[in-house]
This record gives sequence, structure tokens and C-alpha cells, in this order.
Amino acid sequence: MIAKRRPVQLWSVVPPHRFYSEHGVQGIQAFAQFFPKNGTLLIAGVHVALGPWLKYAGVERVIVLYNLVRHEQLFAMLQSLRDMTDCEPELVFVSRALQLSAGLPGRVLNSFIDIEPFTHAARLVVGSRPFTVGRISRDIPEKHHSQDPSLYRMLAAQGVRVRVMGGTCLAAQLHDVEGVELLPAGSQSAADFYQSLDVFFYRPGAWVEAYGRVVLEAMASGLAVVAGDTGGYAEVIRPGISGWLVKSQEEAYDALMALSRQPQLREQAGRRAREQAVAVHGAASQNALVEDWLL
Repeated sequence: MIAKRRPVQLWSVVPPHRFYSEHGVQGIQAFAQFFPKNGTLLIAGVHVALGPWLKYAGVERVIVLYNLVRHEQLFAMLQSLRDMTDCEPELVFVSRALQLSAGLPGRVLNSFIDIEPFTHAARLVVGSRPFTVGRISRDIPEKHHSQDPSLYRMLAAQGVRVRVMGGTCLAAQLHDVEGVELLPAGSQSAADFYQSLDVFFYRPGAWVEAYGRVVLEAMASGLAVVAGDTGGYAEVIRPGISGWLVKSQEEAYDALMALSRQPQLREQAGRRAREQAVAVHGAASQNALVEDWLL
């Protein structure tokens, strides 16, 4: 999007994979004097390792895209940027909640998500399968809420099918539960996975969700969403209209079981969810946000 308005060069602080090199990403080589120079420097995330080359970059403007909850790293990066560039870094947050938690000024620009593959995906023909709830995440325990395994057991006991892609880390707790399918992360395309569900469920675990891309992808796929109320995605969901935000195990169970009995309600919520996802992440909306941000 930015490249449509201004010249853009992509850089990596580590040698880029061949795939990225073929798409124009260049590796920084400090001693060869090959690094970003002049103009505006956009740093995508506080995990990026800064180097002494910044002192000689001569940049006129520095923007930090803050997309993970790592406040100590953020504060350290901001001070390093001030020391090495003589610029006051500008902050862009991926959610209002993330900005409030950091307690710093800046702009909110929701994560860039390509929702086209999800809005145009055809729903899979699945026959007479049972009502199905599912989620996607990285396959690590920190991404899952501590009460999710017991919730999945409760749902399965009521005949609900549960599919978790990125859920093999829960195998010790759920391997013996009929109706609960734990898939490795990336075992099928996200678009196909969403279309195999009736409702998308998501609760953050120890990993705080600054935004929550998968929730917006599910909404774009036309799925009603039941989600914990603590992620940045909660700013997009309209409770009771395009999804449900829950605070407790009881609320999560009640919302999912209510949707299992009301196909018309979940279909209506799914349509509203898709409309909301397009309103926030459609090309027209995000182009306008980028235009405003670049001013």
C-alpha cells in the first residue's frame, strides 16, 4: 500500500531467505555501508535488532510499528533510536488497547491483513456433520487459555465437534476425547479450515494478543465469533451482532451452546462479521488509513 504512494525499499537485519530476496528484501551489511539511508525509516516490530549503522543512516523520520506486547523492549528501542538518529520516534499501535497498555502517544492503525482469500472462499460441502467449533493458533501452550481443554471436553460431551489447528500441544489433556480433533499448525490452508467450522472460538492464553489476526480472518470468512474480551480484536467485534465477547468459562460455554441451537442466529452473525471485517480491513479502508498516516 505504501509503495503505491512513495518509493519503498525493504530491509532485513538478518540475511533474508531466498524467497524474500526475490521479492526485493535486502540484507543490511553495515561494514559495506549497505543500509537504509535518508528519508523515513519504518521499523516493523520491537524484535528488530538495531545496529550502529543507524548513526550514519541520516534518516529524517523514524516510525515504529508496535505489534507485540513487549513494553520493556519498546522503551529500550525508543531510547536507542533517539540516541542514534536525533529523531523523536513516532509510534503506530495495532490496537487502542495496546496503546493504552504502553501509556504512550501515537496513532492506531489496525494490522494489515489480506482478507481477500477469506471473503471469497466457498464454504465446504460437509454433509451432515455435527455442529463444529474451532480455532487456529501457533502450536504452543502459551497461545491457549488454561481452561480451554476443559471447555472442549464439555462441548464434546454435548455432541459438539471441536477442531483446533495448532492444538497438538494440548494432546496430553485431550487425546482421549472423542470429537476433539487436534491438528498441527499449518496442516491445511487457513481458508479451508475456517470453512469447515460453524463458529470460531478464541481465547488468549498467557500470550497477550495485541490484535489477533486469526479472529479477523474468521470474521472475513463469514463465521460468527465467540472470543475472550481481552485481545485487541475486541475493538472490532460488535457484541451480540457480529460476535460474542466472553469473560468466563460459563459465558463461553453458554454462548457456544446457544449458537449450536440457533443456526439462523449464527448465520446472521457471520454475515455481520464479514461486513465488519471488510469495513476495517478492506482495501478502501486501509488505503485511507495509510494515506492519513503518511501525512
